[in-house]
Amino acid sequence: MLLDPALPRLLCLPHAGGSAVAFHPWRGRFAASARVTPVELPGHGTRRREPLLHEPGALLDVLTAELAAAADGPYVLFGHSFGALVAFELAHRLAATAAGPPLALIVSGRNAPAVPHPLAALHDAPTPALLHGLRALQGTLPAVEQSPELLEVFLPPLRADLRMTETYRRPELPPLSCPVQVVAGDLDPVVDDAGLAAWQDETTGPCRVQRVRGGHMILDSPALHACVDALFALDAR
Repeated sequence: MLLDPALPRLLCLPHAGGSAVAFHPWRGRFAASARVTPVELPGHGTRRREPLLHEPGALLDVLTAELAAAADGPYVLFGHSFGALVAFELAHRLAATAAGPPLALIVSGRNAPAVPHPLAALHDAPTPALLHGLRALQGTLPAVEQSPELLEVFLPPLRADLRMTETYRRPELPPLSCPVQVVAGDLDPVVDDAGLAAWQDETTGPCRVQRVRGGHMILDSPALHACVDALFALDAR
């Protein structure tokens, strides 16, 4: 399928331990609205042979350089859970590069950056406790849990990302100016109403918070897809 170069890019940042493959179905789903570009983090997925990064600053330095170099027009940032924090910081960093500011920031499954992570830390928990915590978030697959070989691949990037998201402290940053769309499942244990509403403090532009049916992992939710569609329809007007 040839992608319309006039369409904005939708840069998609995955959840902790996730990879770009989570967003491959979005390429067809949003083909009429955007050029979906799943972002692979170093040490994950197709980049698993690269060193893992354990500090947000180092990760953001790499991603900012890569995405700024690839900038070829307007773009929107989307991030889920840990990816929401990465997308938030990239919105600030890319605005100071040739890429310029994003058209919008879309986040799901995460309270605002100034709100501490609400759950007990899992990044340094014993493996059984870590997997138990992930099951509560719909974050593991039986095939992975039952395979020592797959766990050996799955756990290091997961722990690295969880460490960053669970210990994250918002740096001193001015508010963004772009619209912010916030989406979360109504049964998501990682968010709360006050934490979601606090995203409004992160922009001088409009901020819309919407709860949809579901838990933490809502990337396949038609309601989330509808929120993304609505935002692109708004940008097109």
